[in-house]
Amino acid sequence: MRKKLVTVLTTTSMLTGMLSSAAFAGGALEVADNPDDWPVVTVQTPAINMSPDEEMIEEALNEYLVSIDAGVKIDMTQITLGDMSTTLTLMLSDNKEPLDVFCWRFYSTVDGCVKNEQCIPLDDYMEVYPDLWESYPDKVLQTQQIDGVQYAVPSVDSYGTYEVYALREDIAEELGIADRDGERITMDEMEQIMMDAKALHPEYAYMINTDDAPVIGIDNFGNGDWLGVLMNRGVGTTEVVNLYETQEWEDFCHRMKRWNENGLLCDDPLNNTMNIDQWHNGVAAGCYLGGYSKDYIKALMAYSPYKPVQFQLTDLVGNSASVLGGWMISSVCKNPDAAMKALYLMATDETVARMFILGLEGVHYTVDENGIARRPEGVTGQTATWNQDCPWYYPNQCLSIPLETDMTTYYTDMLEAPNNAEYSDAMGFVFDSSEVFDEMAACSTVVAEYRPALLYGLVDVDTYLDKFIEELKDAGIDKIIEEEQRQLDEWLAEE
Repeated sequence: MRKKLVTVLTTTSMLTGMLSSAAFAGGALEVADNPDDWPVVTVQTPAINMSPDEEMIEEALNEYLVSIDAGVKIDMTQITLGDMSTTLTLMLSDNKEPLDVFCWRFYSTVDGCVKNEQCIPLDDYMEVYPDLWESYPDKVLQTQQIDGVQYAVPSVDSYGTYEVYALREDIAEELGIADRDGERITMDEMEQIMMDAKALHPEYAYMINTDDAPVIGIDNFGNGDWLGVLMNRGVGTTEVVNLYETQEWEDFCHRMKRWNENGLLCDDPLNNTMNIDQWHNGVAAGCYLGGYSKDYIKALMAYSPYKPVQFQLTDLVGNSASVLGGWMISSVCKNPDAAMKALYLMATDETVARMFILGLEGVHYTVDENGIARRPEGVTGQTATWNQDCPWYYPNQCLSIPLETDMTTYYTDMLEAPNNAEYSDAMGFVFDSSEVFDEMAACSTVVAEYRPALLYGLVDVDTYLDKFIEELKDAGIDKIIEEEQRQLDEWLAEE
């Protein structure tokens, strides 16, 4: 029987601090009597574009922290998603002006941050903040561990997703298939839908993001290069294989070749942005989307000028890669106890969470009679003075309320999804790549050279794939897979 994961959303209670490095034992934060003497914790704040109201929100946030005698103040530090790689790397090595609390999402991985000594263990805080850790299923916590040591607080999400093919509603209506919204279909059926749509409206592309691990059907252990995977998304199998040698991958590549030859893909995919923006701007009329409920998928598209009809491609499945982020305390942090207290509040205190996610009520949003957050009249995501479109980045988005969508069950459905999902047999397993570091680097170089062309159907599959596999072999992929299998077997034996 498949194990089910149950997510429990906790409400706020006030406890105090936690953390640890090898030499430092973390504990409860000692609160000074005078708030002027409280430590200030520098916290990463994700930004699509830099927002001008950071100081206003930060001031209100710290007034609230004083009112609850938190013992800590917060310095919001906006970092744009585009600058994240460079900026985070610099701030995580700066002992003079360190970034104390950060999220590895879009930057690195748990394994990568640990290997680069950019974060510290959090085990010493387990007993200090028990309500925080108890709010997560054990399997989810394990995704943020290396060798059993906890390094991050997971971001709350559904932990299980399925993939859909979204087709513009107006085109679906012309094809007479709009009434099939939510129907489960095969890849072959999806391909026929795209071909029919292309014949009707040849001016559009019908697929943009073919780089999609769930659709391909793998659990990749969170490795974007897919260097050793479990097939069937890890459900019912623990055999690590070389995806690029499988019949499933070869068939997928031939499918991509057909899609490209029939004009289903965007022009010049290697040099053009292949993401949802192509849907929004009217270049593409179809794409993959991932989510945990039918209504959630529609909510994802709520800001688009084009409504989708969706066809479900996969079952609801979770794996380690389904935990899309984790919050860490940096190794250059000067007061880990204060940093853990700030992180705890971000993950458990409704007021703190909403200020980070939405800004200030009455200024950046209002709440309507249905409990939906609305931007002020005339304000859009592009003109808003606070970044409100990244709730999923924060420790616990479910402490907030839906923004600009009439899906009132936005977060309750998210929390219910784990109860309806199957899970990879490797859920919670995190691969330690240190023993095959050189091989991973060499194989990544090979993947970067060969895989994009195969994913976009730009080359002869038979000859190109053979050369791809040969160079992966030379770069050491078999050694990587052997090490992954060894570690996975050991991990499973301890479960």
